[in-house]
Amino acid sequence: MWEYYNPVNVIFGSEKFNEIEHIISNRKYILVTHPDDNFDTYREFFNNLSNKPLEIFDDVQPNPDYQDLISAGEKFSKIESQIDTVVALGGGSVMDTAKLLAAFKGENKYLNDFVRNKKSAYVQDPKKIIAIPTTSGTSSELTCWATVWDKEYKSKFSLADKSLYPEISVIDPKLMINKPKNLTISTGLDALSHSLESIWNVNSNPISTFHGIAGAQTVIDTLPKLVNDLKNIELRTLMAKACVHAGLAFSNTKTAIAHNISYPITINFNVPHGIACSFTLPTIMRSLIGQDEKTEKSLEKIYNVDLIESSKRLSETLRILEAPLNLNEIGIPKIEWDKYVEDAFQGERGKNFIGNKISFDKACSEMNFF
Repeated sequence: MWEYYNPVNVIFGSEKFNEIEHIISNRKYILVTHPDDNFDTYREFFNNLSNKPLEIFDDVQPNPDYQDLISAGEKFSKIESQIDTVVALGGGSVMDTAKLLAAFKGENKYLNDFVRNKKSAYVQDPKKIIAIPTTSGTSSELTCWATVWDKEYKSKFSLADKSLYPEISVIDPKLMINKPKNLTISTGLDALSHSLESIWNVNSNPISTFHGIAGAQTVIDTLPKLVNDLKNIELRTLMAKACVHAGLAFSNTKTAIAHNISYPITINFNVPHGIACSFTLPTIMRSLIGQDEKTEKSLEKIYNVDLIESSKRLSETLRILEAPLNLNEIGIPKIEWDKYVEDAFQGERGKNFIGNKISFDKACSEMNFF
């Protein structure tokens, strides 16, 4: 028995951003976006609309921190009663910030209870969310969760609530055309990680697995070409489609062991999220040999070879992208690594993993991971 749920209305294609004026014509909304100069055009676009945003929140930093969200919440609380929608335009950090504002509505007590007091999140009648991604990576425009980082205490929290699925996602590949190589690689590898993590997952179902395979295949086929032709709109469109597949996959499964290992690496060593959660993928894939027949067959569809060869080819794909593949290349001491892995397998995302630590440790040795 299984169920699948994803209510997001996806509007996909080049020039679809131009439909946003109609979509928000009757909304009372704020815009959440990045502070970067290359987002000036978007801020100007919204400010020139007949229905302007009541406020623009454009101080979003990578990996939104608890203290930054407290400041944003204080600002949001002053206008919360006047708005019905939060429009998010940007990457994953913008999406996270927008969802957290929509969820807690500027009531920082609820944010504090969730992060600092470790209480269940109080989310009731959140603001509607319209998501406009400018990267192909997080798929947050298709999920119902948001990430909060508490850098002071070196912690990461994931808010999950079905009411936080965006109402509408406008996915226009033209908004992704000017992204630099490093960001394109990191976000693309995040999409690959989401796709694979949805397959080797105890929560997988036939629909999520279908999208996971499609997402992984598309990233593997497209990303190595895109990094050498960053302005290619056809390749950007394919990566945007891969991100949709990934979102439709892991929105129903959550992530698994690769992500759980990655969080302390990002917090403590400032490794970009997409890199931190992808450098273990070939080793994890190899660790699943003989572990679960259904999962193994699903993974073998990606490269159309057995899992030993698949893990080798995945390593080759990451190598082409100049991504790290082992502990030395990622730059983490072995003693720290052992603790991260032990903790990761005990955590919620680790328990989503259909494999086990014994087979993972064995694969690390076989793959010369140390």
